[in-house]
Amino acid sequence: MELETYTTVPTDDSRVNGELTIVRRRAVAVGIDVGQAHDPTAIAVVSRVTTETANRELSALNPEPHPRYEVQHLERLRLGMPYPAQVDHLEALLCRPPLNRMGPRVLVDYTGVGRPVFDMFAGRHALRRAQGVVITGGRDTTRHGPGWSVPKGELVSKLQALLHAGELHIAASLPDAPVLLRELQDFRVRFTDAGNATFNAREGAHDDLVLALALAVFGLSRPETVRELVVTRPR
Repeated sequence: MELETYTTVPTDDSRVNGELTIVRRRAVAVGIDVGQAHDPTAIAVVSRVTTETANRELSALNPEPHPRYEVQHLERLRLGMPYPAQVDHLEALLCRPPLNRMGPRVLVDYTGVGRPVFDMFAGRHALRRAQGVVITGGRDTTRHGPGWSVPKGELVSKLQALLHAGELHIAASLPDAPVLLRELQDFRVRFTDAGNATFNAREGAHDDLVLALALAVFGLSRPETVRELVVTRPR
């Protein structure tokens, strides 16, 4: 769901009376990188803000023609927190305002241990529209039953492109903002003997916040409507 607001900005264009009406739309996604024994589960809440002129004929006057991605919340859960407690925490987060009014897309790392955690979402009202993302080393992005299969390179390359374009904004007030920036700096691109690019944190470093952020951005970049989970209850 997108939140739509209208604002006015001053302009000296003769076609309007000193004010240009701008339509601003905000969509929200939550990325979840499920942790394991030595890595905490990471959560990133991101907004994608797009603007356009109310009068399409005046689109050249739009002061913000490119989408802007805003990182609004970063969190790493306590290491060793049981997975059922993590699911409870995620549900509580989504039930708090303003997320409970925004209907955010929820993207969960479906690789490895992420799958059983994702399966716990079934029956949880706030999590029923979640999608699982299998992170692969391939080149093609494809749909699968509960969500997507996505190359890690695509996830990370999108973040790098947004950073270079100045279209990814990370609030400095977030306690984990320095950690995320350090993780982004620690990411390395390597090439295999076959010429394929691989993206990973440097040895000994973590990438949980980067992947949570990448999952949220991926969800906001896909226009497809999210499918609800089908829950089959035993008789």
